[in-house]
Amino acid sequence: MLYSQLMAVLESTRLSPEQLAPRLGVASMTIRRWQKEPGNKKVPSAYQRTVIEGLYQLVIEGRLSSNSEAVQALLKQAPSLSFKAIIKDLGVDTDILNPKAQGSHQDKMMVVLSQIGVNEKHRSEVDQSAKKLSGFKKLGSEWRQRISTLTTVIRSRKLTALDKWVAYGALFYLITPFDLIPDHIPVIGLLDDFGILGFAVTYYLRRYPELFPKLSGGERA
Repeated sequence: MLYSQLMAVLESTRLSPEQLAPRLGVASMTIRRWQKEPGNKKVPSAYQRTVIEGLYQLVIEGRLSSNSEAVQALLKQAPSLSFKAIIKDLGVDTDILNPKAQGSHQDKMMVVLSQIGVNEKHRSEVDQSAKKLSGFKKLGSEWRQRISTLTTVIRSRKLTALDKWVAYGALFYLITPFDLIPDHIPVIGLLDDFGILGFAVTYYLRRYPELFPKLSGGERA
């Protein structure tokens, strides 16, 4: 990631260093220092992870377009992270990812989402991310439908906390940039955020159709 690439993308947002700072997780003076760096110099790896997460946030807010070649070029340069570290942070039992483990692909996916959703900190972050979730709803009607359905689940008084783990897991996966998981990883590697939401919504429509009479009666995610 070169400073020229990063600054070109950041300048396209038309936000000041003070406005960009909280989104990128750095001080405004740091951004001003970046502006003075030679364009052909690489951004230190220590900053790249937080920069990538900040770019995702700017896309969600509509400040950047995910279709922009410049934005896509930066996101593809995300620093590789230890898969084991990601799994540990998610709270997922790696045994479930073994191709030889019993159960269908869908069943394994539900177990993975449940293991993510059982974490109290994950649930708390979802509960405090209404604004961020609203940003994802702007991506289209199907996104809005899936997110609204899962939001209905976590707010329902008819379901137990255990019943809500899958919904919390899917929403947490959505608001956290885990797109860095390698595609070759079994079960979750080939699933994007939209697919994760679809799995979770289908699970609830089949298991609790009475909560969503309009959707379960015809239209499905």
